[in-house]
Amino acid sequence: MDAELQALWTTATAHGVRIVEDPSPPDHARFIGLFEGHTITLFPNAAPPFGRWFTIAHLYGHMVQMSAPTARVRRSNELVFRLGETLDADDVQLIYDHEREAAELGRRLIAQAHPVSRDLDLRYSRFFHADFHYLVNVIETKESGPPVFDRYYKREPIPRDPILPDARPLLNLKTTTPSTERIVVV
Repeated sequence: MDAELQALWTTATAHGVRIVEDPSPPDHARFIGLFEGHTITLFPNAAPPFGRWFTIAHLYGHMVQMSAPTARVRRSNELVFRLGETLDADDVQLIYDHEREAAELGRRLIAQAHPVSRDLDLRYSRFFHADFHYLVNVIETKESGPPVFDRYYKREPIPRDPILPDARPLLNLKTTTPSTERIVVV
């Protein structure tokens, strides 16, 4: 996984993402990283290489979304910050579509970075689905942290089909104005 992490890091950097590692403990119950503008900060003590690899890809996807935010992107970001509120089915679907698009954009970055085995593809997809279910739980219950995520990951089946890369060409973020929002991976 170290080679894949390095290849993805290099590819993301070539597409305008600045990546830094912060060895201090994260200041939230669980997050592997965060992004502000075009900078991803990873907390290597909070996650193994696979978690950081996933996070670089997924946050690149969110950066692309934030480069030209649609009504769905704005609404999803609004919902994510309304902790302790029960989501209705339409809101859950909206968040899923938003998160899934970020995962597909991230998967496109991965495809550019290095070859991907079916096993790694399915791990990426499984991690995405566990992360999505965990996110909905955090929004509704405010319950977070590594043991909570681990419960979701343990129960998440290996999907039959992987998340496919987004068909659009990769966006070089050097050509876009960075978002002023700070997005935390809970």
